[in-house]
Amino acid sequence: MASFVTVARIGEIPEGEGRAFTIDGVEIGVFNCGGTYYATNNICSHAYAELHEGYLDCDEHTIECPLHGSMFDLRTGQPRTLPATTPVEVYAVRVEGDEIQIGLPD
Repeated sequence: MASFVTVARIGEIPEGEGRAFTIDGVEIGVFNCGGTYYATNNICSHAYAELHEGYLDCDEHTIECPLHGSMFDLRTGQPRTLPATTPVEVYAVRVEGDEIQIGLPD
């Protein structure tokens, strides 16, 4: 089961961009691809870099690490390119009314 936490409202994360939120000490990146929202751990698994500052490719469903260029699949967290070899955690996202909510494991 997941507990959902509101992190933003519709319109606060512009289309094609990401934002970072800290929930229970975990930094989470939330990305808007045409009104579909994705959430991953915001810290690159290769070296410390904040993924929400990277290049978001909504056609490929990827976020590129701004430090070394590793690309991660927003749906699975799996790295698609080196140097990262370890996935980042992904989180469930739902929209309730105008609230964007992230599901955290209980």
